[in-house]
Amino acid sequence: MCSAAIQSIVARGFEEFTIRRLPPTGSLEAFLTAARFGSLRKASDELNLSVSALSRRVQKLERHVGTALFTRTGNEYRLNQEGKRLVAEIEQPFDQMMSVFERHEGPRKMELVVGVPTSFATAWLIPRLDFFRKANTDIELRLDTSGSPVEKLGDSLDMIIFFAEEGAEKVSFQPLRPQGAFIVAQEGTVNPLDGLRQTLKRTPLLVHRQLPRILDSWMAAVGLPADFDLTIDRFDDGPLLVAAAQSGLGLALVLEDMINFYGNASGLVRPFGEYVRTPFSYAIAAKPVSGNSRAVQRFGAWIAEETRKDGGTTLPEKLLETP
Repeated sequence: MCSAAIQSIVARGFEEFTIRRLPPTGSLEAFLTAARFGSLRKASDELNLSVSALSRRVQKLERHVGTALFTRTGNEYRLNQEGKRLVAEIEQPFDQMMSVFERHEGPRKMELVVGVPTSFATAWLIPRLDFFRKANTDIELRLDTSGSPVEKLGDSLDMIIFFAEEGAEKVSFQPLRPQGAFIVAQEGTVNPLDGLRQTLKRTPLLVHRQLPRILDSWMAAVGLPADFDLTIDRFDDGPLLVAAAQSGLGLALVLEDMINFYGNASGLVRPFGEYVRTPFSYAIAAKPVSGNSRAVQRFGAWIAEETRKDGGTTLPEKLLETP
């Protein structure tokens, strides 16, 4: 038999055994639930998904079949003719398939994806995480530190822990660790008896460039007029600000978790003992995308309680030397 004939037979064999790609079961479930309820809002509540996550699953199925399945009016979804035809063909087989798997599958873990800043995860969350996992063995928790948490919430993240400013965020949030501001300096470079005003007249004030409201709040709280003559050096992130203070470059105006979270802050003292409340805090926000609202609720309750218990130890004391 010639090689061309053999190649033709092999090619036909592969064609016979080609496996057709099926749409994701999540898309089929989203489509059927939206069809039954006629509303993305009601369907998303039923599946414990965000509206945007459910909509993306429906759109993925529409791309797979190559046609629209709904007539859309806002969040109201009404089946068109193609959608009605597809429901009639797949509804019963899909329900039967799901029933088979439900009979055979073991206990399922609830998935939970939490976006969190690396600094918060390293300094606060990771040392406590084992306690949560041992008490919640039915939750599969994954941390995402890749950034842009607010934009990903409800898309790839069920919950976020983020640095929030009161009145300035696009999402509703629950404060976890409200942040106070105070001055730190290299030990021995400042004489507290000279007073804050006299010290600031001859010593640069180091501040965070991205947090200008902290300076305004702090100056008002310690009684400095808005036109007080300050020499200000600005830094783009917390670790640099703390390092500059450690090197004796000036007085650093910091938030308390800049000291708690950014590693070694040895050699720093709080020479004037002031503590000013700010509109900033570490906070949590949730918009379940994985469908596991129970996991979100349990993790949220746990972290809120842990930060509440931890709160009493984070308030700085006068002239406290940071370890």
